[in-house]
Amino acid sequence: MGLIDIIVSIAIITLAFWSFIQIAVLGVRVQREAERRETAIFLTEEAIEAVRLARDESWSTNIAPLALGTDYYVSASGTQWLFSTTDPGLINNLYTRTVRFDRVLRDANDDIAASGTEDTDTREVTVTVNWGSPSKEYQIITYLTNFLFN
Repeated sequence: MGLIDIIVSIAIITLAFWSFIQIAVLGVRVQREAERRETAIFLTEEAIEAVRLARDESWSTNIAPLALGTDYYVSASGTQWLFSTTDPGLINNLYTRTVRFDRVLRDANDDIAASGTEDTDTREVTVTVNWGSPSKEYQIITYLTNFLFN
């Protein structure tokens, strides 16, 4: 009878220990994925700020010439942000970031609409960051205006 009690006790202790290990492994995975998502959010916000800085420097030089509907890659060169169609490779060996500019249409009330007259001083900006396997994605869509008229 004592031997059965010992075997049952060892089985219960082993099962509890194995459960704690599985919870710890799951916790590490969740934390790692949260860190990756947080980095993706940061990279997306950084690209939005890069677009705003380029706009503030010169809409006519930095934003207006970019092809609509084309994916651009953001990179820094000294103190300037550059937009290129050439993929510079992975960021932190994990992330791919693209920026796409699309036209904006306005209706008779000057509201953004699905149809109407094109507003050449406004662009819809979509920043997308992809990472991982299977692929995960974080995306921000915002509007950019040429309020400085430069």
